[in-house]
Amino acid sequence: MMKAAYVHLLFGLFYLVGASFLPISSFEPKALGIAFCMIHWWIAQPVPIYVTALVPLIVGVPLGMISETELASAYGNKMVFLFLGGFLIALGIEKWKLHHYFAEYILNLFGNSPKQILLGFMVSTAALSMWISNTATALMMLPMAISIILSIPRFRLKKRFSIALLLSIAFSANIGGIATLIGTPPNVQMAGILEQNFQIEITFWQWFKFGFPFMLLLLIVTYFILRLVFLKNISFEVNTAKSQKMNTPQKRVLVVFLITVIFWIFSVPIFKPLGIPINDTMIALFGGFLLFIVPQENKKPLLEWNDTKRLPWGILLLFGGGLALAKMLANGNVVIYAVESLSSFSHLPLIVIMFLFFGLALFATELMSNLALVSILIPVLGEFAVLYDLPLITLAAGVAISASCAFMLPIATPPNAIVYSANILSMSVMVRVGFIVNCITLVLTTLFLYFFHV
Repeated sequence: MMKAAYVHLLFGLFYLVGASFLPISSFEPKALGIAFCMIHWWIAQPVPIYVTALVPLIVGVPLGMISETELASAYGNKMVFLFLGGFLIALGIEKWKLHHYFAEYILNLFGNSPKQILLGFMVSTAALSMWISNTATALMMLPMAISIILSIPRFRLKKRFSIALLLSIAFSANIGGIATLIGTPPNVQMAGILEQNFQIEITFWQWFKFGFPFMLLLLIVTYFILRLVFLKNISFEVNTAKSQKMNTPQKRVLVVFLITVIFWIFSVPIFKPLGIPINDTMIALFGGFLLFIVPQENKKPLLEWNDTKRLPWGILLLFGGGLALAKMLANGNVVIYAVESLSSFSHLPLIVIMFLFFGLALFATELMSNLALVSILIPVLGEFAVLYDLPLITLAAGVAISASCAFMLPIATPPNAIVYSANILSMSVMVRVGFIVNCITLVLTTLFLYFFHV
């Protein structure tokens, strides 16, 4: 295992150093070498993917691929801090178990038959994944699913229901994040690249207006797929626990959360008439800041700095590394070269172009980091759209959505790995069902964005 890691490290260094000696004039080979190095390490993972994100910091300036100012702008991009604010709010929700309350409430609301339980789990998981990480959502929902599975009397089709329930958690956790700009990393990364490379700003509300309806559509379709495949001729009832009343800290976290969401949605009508320049990042950080001020029932605040040890700091580095890589590819004319190579696609109908790019993103994300994929694909697709007068935001949004929809393999996303770790469903089942959902997702994404341009 260690030997294989060394081999992958050497291959990455070979790309990095070897590209410097290529006699290419149409683009800067060093930029391509850095990209190949990082992509190889992101896929093979001889070092953690977050460590790979530091490569631009180490070699970007010495190789002349990016300036110190551009490097600082990438790792300190406002989208990085938007996600930091979202992480802090999610941390408050998790610390005080507010997500448990909502999940149990929704489950009790929907009922206790197999179809109702499946729908309740999918709605709960997707709703939570809109605001907190899909990993945390899956980790929280899995024990609840296991407890329901264990409470069901043994019968011939119990295994089928169990598989459906676990897949519903993984799929819904991936789908739910599509609804909001902070719901999943590819959304934030896409928005950061569009602002950095194309001076286009996407606000929370702009994304939510189409992200939420599409999320609902995909969630409903996925529910009926799981129901059709697994829940035929299955009937039983399970007694679900009653939701307890919220305590004082939970109520206060809920108030902070609602204030943040209201400001995200209504920031323009609230602040624009007053002439106050407020953006989504400021609102997110304000919400996170409040959690360090608002007290619990005693004098301690809802969040303390010691709690931030549980923040996924590595994701923030991954954002910065992806933005820096996108900038280096643009500086080295690699993006322009790639766009010129795609010129033959420009004559195709828009819907075909969308289908091809979204399909590439959808199936490539099964094997590599969705953040890495967005970092590589969005700059190329963006320049292609600008050059041939195609709807840039629509194409970029479709790629970001597709990068979040990895349903086939346990390695594709953390929620997939989490439910697979329960040792109830097999790899072959996940691949077969995931492939069906992938294909339907590709068609839905293409048609939805084609008829409802962002």
